[in-house]
Amino acid sequence: MRYRETREQSAELLRMVLPLMSKHAAAFHPMSYAVWYEYCAGTNPKLKAAVDRHLQSGAALTDGVVARLFDEHVATRDISSTERMRVEISHLLEEVNDAAERTGEDVTRFGEDLDVARRQLAVQADPVAVTGVVENLLDGTQRVKLSTDGLQEYLHKSAQEVARLREELEVAQGQASTDPLTGLLNRRGFDAEVRKIIARGLERCSVVSLDIDHFKKINDTHGHLLGDRVIATVAHVIRECLNGRGHAARVGGEEFALVLTATSSAGALELAERIRAMVERGRIRRADRDESIGGVTVSVGIATHVDGEQLEQLMERADQALYNSKQSGRNRITVSTQ
Repeated sequence: MRYRETREQSAELLRMVLPLMSKHAAAFHPMSYAVWYEYCAGTNPKLKAAVDRHLQSGAALTDGVVARLFDEHVATRDISSTERMRVEISHLLEEVNDAAERTGEDVTRFGEDLDVARRQLAVQADPVAVTGVVENLLDGTQRVKLSTDGLQEYLHKSAQEVARLREELEVAQGQASTDPLTGLLNRRGFDAEVRKIIARGLERCSVVSLDIDHFKKINDTHGHLLGDRVIATVAHVIRECLNGRGHAARVGGEEFALVLTATSSAGALELAERIRAMVERGRIRRADRDESIGGVTVSVGIATHVDGEQLEQLMERADQALYNSKQSGRNRITVSTQ
């Protein structure tokens, strides 16, 4: 399946795509929509670069330009990407196999040398002759070491290459881990980071759940374009305050989640308060006309890991704390006290 966005995510992309399509001369046909959809979703970097180059030239996208972009970057992407990766993987396997065969030959030859040396030492008493046997063994040892070092280097490079190809394959399959509107992790990327944290252990781990207050009212009053701008602005505040202390994701329409590693409850509360205060002080302006709104606020829930707790339980406590913040009047932070 090429497109893996949820109904909610695809609806969001629809809101982003239509204003872009309306600015250009191309008809509102499926080919044009596919080009702009993949452009906004961020799952087709080559297409995005090609569209950006065309936009920078100041020219509008005509039916002809859209058809060319579609043929070059959408219709053939899966086939060409898969074939290229197949060739690269085959070449990579050949290199590793050759290195392994060379190492195997050297190890076999060294084993034969050891057998010869053992027989020679069994009957040889001359110190000069024994020295020669030892020197031959040292030469063989050095040869095997060089060979195994080479194999280890090939294996290290192949691991890096496989990781790169895996990332490219995820992009080719529309499995990007970044939310297209905010640049934060999406649910897929967030879950991947969560799994890594589980593997490392949960010591001093905190989860922050955050929700934009009365977001439906913002959309109904000001429209989806300004609503998207509110979401993007809140995401910018989160990223600025987080400053590499953990991972942040947009996990729903107006919902965000943060996983903070090596952070105490007090540290998580300090970070959450900074985010809450910055959002409350901000004013968000429309890009298309002189209109701005204030009074955007967020509600927050925090839970810090306790011994023996699974991450799923930790996240549930953070969500419950968020619910308590909203029930208590919104624009506030609740810390779970298990």
